[in-house]
Amino acid sequence: MGKTLGIVALVFGIIGLATSLISFIPTPFVILWYVPLTTSGVGIICGGIGIKRDDSTGLAITGLVLGSVGLIIWIIFLVIYFLF
Repeated sequence: MGKTLGIVALVFGIIGLATSLISFIPTPFVILWYVPLTTSGVGIICGGIGIKRDDSTGLAITGLVLGSVGLIIWIIFLVIYFLF
């Protein structure tokens, strides 16, 4: 069918990973804490669907992995923030 979902998964996976690394810099905007959750979630969902539907699964797998890593980093930062 193409590479559309793979590209979307890759873009959102990269954005999710990048925002999860900078999301807990002290800022008055608490809403920025949830940006990594949503972007990583979109990367994971589109990556999972793209693996089944796309012709080339490499982009979808990469987006799935990056979204998962971004989500794990976000959860670790969230736990550290609330424990200390």
